[in-house]
Amino acid sequence: MVPPGQRGPSPGAAGDLAALAELDEAALLAGLRERFLQQRIYTDIGDILVAMNPFQPLPLYGREVSERYRRLETDALPPHIFAVASRAYHAMLGRGGGGPRNQCILIR
Repeated sequence: MVPPGQRGPSPGAAGDLAALAELDEAALLAGLRERFLQQRIYTDIGDILVAMNPFQPLPLYGREVSERYRRLETDALPPHIFAVASRAYHAMLGRGGGGPRNQCILIR
């Protein structure tokens, strides 16, 4: 959440909708819609990744995309399922501080 008195990013510009100044159902839906129309089908909401079906092929899963998300520092990249997998893998191995931690990924 953005501190009171400060403006957060526009709903579509926010890769993480938890950073919006107004975090309610209407803002979340508006942000998801705007990102979908820009063919950005992955959106973070805090620790949750929302994926929307684009109903068309998009160039999101090639080797070069995969390689970008293999690194430990995926925070500078747009939300993606590869980022979720990378964070879980590195946490499972205990990389990035702390010891190894069990991981669970729910896909529904």
